[in-house]
This record gives sequence, C-alpha cells and structure tokens, in this order.
Amino acid sequence: MSVQYRVRMSDKALQDADDVLRWFQEQRATSAGARWYQQLLAKIGTLEQRPERCGLALEAEDLGLELRELLFGRRRGMYRILFVIEGRRVEILRIRHSARDTLSPGDV
Repeated sequence: MSVQYRVRMSDKALQDADDVLRWFQEQRATSAGARWYQQLLAKIGTLEQRPERCGLALEAEDLGLELRELLFGRRRGMYRILFVIEGRRVEILRIRHSARDTLSPGDV
C-alpha cells in the first residue's frame, strides 16, 4: 500500500498560476487557459503518490533546500513545478516557465 501525500500550493505558486491564466486571457485564449489549468492540477495531483520520484531542481543546492521539480507541458510551453517534501506534505513553492531564470532566494 503506497503512502498518500497531502499537496498544498503556496500563495506564490497560486499567483504564478494566476499570472499564466491572465496571459491566456490577454491572448484571448481563455478556453486554452482553462485546459492548461486543468492539466496543471492533474499533474500536481500526481504528487500525492511518490513525489520523491522527481529529481532535485538545478538551484536546490544554491538555495539550501531539497527543492524538487516536476515538469509540465511540452517544448516552448514547458513549466517547472517546484516543490519541497515535508513529512507527508508536498508544498508547491513556485510554477515557473522553463525559459525563465532559476530561482533566487527572494523567489521562494
């Protein structure tokens, strides 16, 4: 029997998702934005089982965190779901487009 983790999104991660949805709105692509958001939630939901399967993010050592990443999307639409595991809880810290710079301490 596998262990179930509780997944929670930080305020910054929620704001990141809202920013992407706002961009879809500005592009007049609200239905695409709704699909993106549903797919994002489904991908995040996979972290309820075995979140440790995801590798460490590039900036983990620099930030002094066991920061992990789960990739979501394809090609130019790739996002990094950045999270930490705390006991039986997964805390999503940020959702960042893969083309953006790595996180700095002020971003977490």
